Amino acid sequence: MKDWTALERVLRELHRILLRRASREYMQVNGLAEEPGPGDLLMLATRDENFAWLRSLSELMADIDHLREQPEARDQPGVRAAVRGAVEQLLNPPADQQQASAFAARYWSHVHADPEVAIAHGAVRQALRDWPAPAEADHRQVIAEHTRKK
Repeated sequence: MKDWTALERVLRELHRILLRRASREYMQVNGLAEEPGPGDLLMLATRDENFAWLRSLSELMADIDHLREQPEARDQPGVRAAVRGAVEQLLNPPADQQQASAFAARYWSHVHADPEVAIAHGAVRQALRDWPAPAEADHRQVIAEHTRKK
């Protein structure tokens, strides 16, 4: 359970940093002088297109949280490997920049431009170090099978 908690902690920190960056970009684009409050930021993060790129990380974090709460799934090496694979698939640099997802394009520009994001990325990589290596399976499918509401 300790490794699940550690992974969730570093993903939350990465998400917090990226959300703050997205908020600042939103303020610049829209000429706002004040940062949105927590309620407004939540609305923007869930509904505004300027934050859409960040939702794949938010959704993956929700899936991981759901899996952690299910002992029968949490303890299976295949599920743990799928979680690692899904996180790596989302956070690893794209093989082809032309085919990069909206998340990858924005994420990697932040990793390269912002030391705080780069450090948070390294913390996620470190947290995954002892997780089982992912198989060549569809990681999202394995996770989806275990996160469906019963």
